[in-house]
Amino acid sequence: MVASYEPKEFGVTNRDDIKWMSTRLSPMPWHTHDQPIRIINPLAKRLTKSYICCSGFGDSQFKAQKSPANWDYHELMKGHDVMITAPEELTQLLNALAKNES
Repeated sequence: MVASYEPKEFGVTNRDDIKWMSTRLSPMPWHTHDQPIRIINPLAKRLTKSYICCSGFGDSQFKAQKSPANWDYHELMKGHDVMITAPEELTQLLNALAKNES
């Protein structure tokens, strides 16, 4: 099964963003939601792991997912496509996480 959505379903309302996204969207395999993450690189296993929940997405399967054990949890009250709708806030969080890692 493959999931396919429109930008507005993810909270993207800016006309220019929708136009930009529409040329790049592709169906997503459904099993991306139920297959566990496998980290096999030994160096990567030592890094701090962080889970960013974009909780402004409404009622969806994404909210039901929990942060894996021993991962840092962070929440942004933004939609699923936060990298498009609120790139500054996401960048600030990612930069803060990177600084904590170094």
